[in-house]
Amino acid sequence: MSFLLCADLSHAQRRHRRSANADTVQRVMLDTLEITAKAGKPPYQPSAPKLWEINNTRVALSFNWKEKTADVKEWISLHPYFYASDSIVLDAKGMQIDSVELVTKTGNKRLQYSYNDDRLSVHFDRFYISADSVTLYLKYKAMPYAKQSGGSAAIVDDKGLYFINTDGKIPHKPSQIWTQGETESNSHWMITLDKPNTKFTSQIELTVPDTMTTLSNGALIKQVKGTNGMRTDIWKQDMRIQAYAVMFAIGKFSIIKDKWKDKEVNYYVEPEFAPYARQMFNNTGEMMDYYSQITGVSYPWNKYSQVVVRDYVSGAMENTTASLFGDFMNQTTREIADKNSEDVVSHELFHQWFGDYVTAESWTNVTVNESFANYGEQLWRRHKYGKDAGDELAWNDLMGYVYSSSLKDPQLVRFNYDSREEVFDAISYNKGGAILHYLNTLIGDDAFNRSMKIYLTKNALGTGEAHSWRMAVEEATGQDWNWFFNQFYFHAGHPLLKVNYNYDDSANKLTVIVNQAQSDSMMDYTLPLKTAVIYGDQKTVIDWNINKRKDTFIFAYKNGVKPVIIPDCQHVLPGEIKENKRSAPWLIQYRTADDYVSRRLAIGGAGKSMSDSSAQELLTFALSDANGTLRRFTLSQMEKAQSDKYRRRWTPKIVEMAKSDNDKLVRSDAIDVLGSWKVTTAKGIMMDALYDSSYAVAGSALEALAEIDADTAYMMAKKLSLTQPRASLQSVIWNIVGKNGKEEDAAYFEAQAPYVQGTKKFALARGMSSYLKHVKSDESFIRITNSFTDVIVLESMKSYRGSLGGFFFQVAAEQKENIKSDKPEEAASATKRLAIVKAAIEKVIAAEDDAEQLDDYKKMMKETFEKE
Repeated sequence: MSFLLCADLSHAQRRHRRSANADTVQRVMLDTLEITAKAGKPPYQPSAPKLWEINNTRVALSFNWKEKTADVKEWISLHPYFYASDSIVLDAKGMQIDSVELVTKTGNKRLQYSYNDDRLSVHFDRFYISADSVTLYLKYKAMPYAKQSGGSAAIVDDKGLYFINTDGKIPHKPSQIWTQGETESNSHWMITLDKPNTKFTSQIELTVPDTMTTLSNGALIKQVKGTNGMRTDIWKQDMRIQAYAVMFAIGKFSIIKDKWKDKEVNYYVEPEFAPYARQMFNNTGEMMDYYSQITGVSYPWNKYSQVVVRDYVSGAMENTTASLFGDFMNQTTREIADKNSEDVVSHELFHQWFGDYVTAESWTNVTVNESFANYGEQLWRRHKYGKDAGDELAWNDLMGYVYSSSLKDPQLVRFNYDSREEVFDAISYNKGGAILHYLNTLIGDDAFNRSMKIYLTKNALGTGEAHSWRMAVEEATGQDWNWFFNQFYFHAGHPLLKVNYNYDDSANKLTVIVNQAQSDSMMDYTLPLKTAVIYGDQKTVIDWNINKRKDTFIFAYKNGVKPVIIPDCQHVLPGEIKENKRSAPWLIQYRTADDYVSRRLAIGGAGKSMSDSSAQELLTFALSDANGTLRRFTLSQMEKAQSDKYRRRWTPKIVEMAKSDNDKLVRSDAIDVLGSWKVTTAKGIMMDALYDSSYAVAGSALEALAEIDADTAYMMAKKLSLTQPRASLQSVIWNIVGKNGKEEDAAYFEAQAPYVQGTKKFALARGMSSYLKHVKSDESFIRITNSFTDVIVLESMKSYRGSLGGFFFQVAAEQKENIKSDKPEEAASATKRLAIVKAAIEKVIAAEDDAEQLDDYKKMMKETFEKE
């Protein structure tokens, strides 16, 4: 599973320039989840015992679209796994059980059963042994909305079966039904043994209106016309898959057909986005080629489909043969040109091997699914777009892990946890991917690829764990790798190397002291690394084998030239390196290095000592770096410059970049800097860029224009709003219109609100709350308060409702502060508006049906209004 971080950030937040109050905060988490552990040691979590094994599951569903329930008939073929048994306990969450029967040759036989705490206990008429085959027939009603749902930071809801606008209450929003099985939620609609080590073949039969399209695992083997405009689609998955990867999706989708070799590759999207589907899922077929090649296992399933749904409770999900994506994927050509979702597409596709073909034996070992999907993104980027692109993603992933490690840093393979959701975090994903990157570098590509093939073929259609992967590596290389796995897979924390450079001109030598300074453990890591030694323009790579708490290396000067060191010059250490390097060595490193990370580190080092002439020279060079991302990073360092002297020095170059850089995102960031520095002479550039083909550039231009000419920016925002803008440009328009608070703009926000869905609601909410803060007209204040209330009440995702409601409480806090004004008319207006907002919040609370969210609202209500 993937978790998308900042899927639709406002332009200004992407640049990290504005305060939290100024711009849109929208977060749908991907691979960087933070979950605070409870006090005390969590319980040991073993693999689920296998008492019975399911061979096949057949599920026939028909739906009550208004009541959000499903009538289900199910046949489960199974047998005792090893020991004889006369009973079984199945997972069946939130159901109404009508009957449980044993299928026999002479007819069905009713069985005794009990149903408590989401567990169905079935009692047979005799003991069965592992050689026996038993078929259960079950009839029941699935009611995923009947009781309080759970959820976590990783997967915000766990209903398992979702009905999206099936009552038609939300205008301009399609009706859909879809499932989300991971972690153990498919048992909300399918009675099963809902554990990751349960695998079976399946047949899913969906009775739907004939206007709807369906998708499930495997092949669509039959469609049967029914009465009253209904149809039954029968999907068959004839290779064993894990319980949580069984899926279906129902909606009015357009199917864009593609092929990979002789297998169907289809994209299921809303009709509006059909023209862009191939771009949205760009390079899928080429990825299938590449992953088949490096793993030595040709794509193993009969088809590959990708479907985009509304209100998805996570980022994306690797259901076998049919990955499901949230509506962040819905983009036009203009949006895709700025930022596509190719990393997410590659992540879910690589899961078809690591996660589906071989599945983690337990949630403890989920990293053997997620670390490979994480690393698969890096491998694809490196293959398709070059080493710099792969290194950039690897570095970003590593930094995501390092940042999260300040909150928690458990071992990669976690036998102890409170909730299985906890393991879907930056440890399992980012840290796991970084460790694979390091291992790949140590053993080489051929050995790593051979290891993957051994792991996949030996555990095909079954389960694996970290030790399975270790044994595959050892078989491929003929070497023992326990030392590596012990310190990185089964040991908490990560290495922190502090590298100190002591130049002794009198002795003509450099002494480098490397300390393992990790505070999370007294363990001394064994770290084989490559390190670069630079003399002038000459660079040599040597071995550094760090295996003690303190290591010392000495390098002599050569003909008076002082050496410069790049520790871990391959940048594969799954940990941190902190150096006391000064600006002059950073400059030498930048000018000599040919890799992305070494140059980025040098730019970052220069940004911390901008007053130094070497740092200034480095930053000047970096503005012309061949890599667009590094040019953008350099701009981010320069933007922090407070001195007019530095700004004057770099403004001409940044103006040139804003006008003509060949990377649209560099142009966008250059315009950001000009706006931040309030370079009024760049107004013409900003005006020209407002209609750029890039939304990022246009959004930057409008926001920068607002910094130097607010009235013109407002006028242009209103004009651009007529072009049906999307992405960051739309967010900036909402912000600018909101901040101006014109009475007539109430109609603009009222017209926009019904059409805005998903994470885009947060950008709209920022604009609307800003409007409520600045508008002078009480009538307009009331209109937008009512419109904002509808935005919240009509939102189906409880996590979104909570965040949107938070904007209302912010508005209330602002009005409370305004009551303190020494101007009687302002205080009176604020008192009136506070009452209006309070009434709106009470309406939101009255409409809330989630107990947990209701409690949160009530707490905020008390904190906000108890001292009116």
